[in-house]
Amino acid sequence: MNLEQANAAIRTAWKMSLISIGVTVSLTWIYSTGASLAQVDWWNWVDIALMLALTYGLYKKHRASAVTLFVYYVVGKIYIWIFYGVFLGIPIAAVFAYFFFRGIQGVFAYHRLQSGVEDTAVEYSH
Repeated sequence: MNLEQANAAIRTAWKMSLISIGVTVSLTWIYSTGASLAQVDWWNWVDIALMLALTYGLYKKHRASAVTLFVYYVVGKIYIWIFYGVFLGIPIAAVFAYFFFRGIQGVFAYHRLQSGVEDTAVEYSH
């Protein structure tokens, strides 16, 4: 993966995360009005805040944020599927997980390539 591909993977991942957050906000808003049988509690709002923070970290190319975003998303989906028995959206969740994983690859490639560029610049400056 070159630097351009790494940046594209990162950009796509944080944009996909914003879409996921948008869907979560919309559903939370709908559920909070009583339009559904789904329960809304404080965790829905914490989930949105956590996703926003992790998305910002991914946008800033932080490795820990990229990995945590992926793990948090996948574990959250598995939790919902197991404990609520709601298996809707598995293909869509797989698409989001794929792009979040590509974001991890992009962030790690970005840092590897940036450190390689800096090492090369130091070697030539002497």
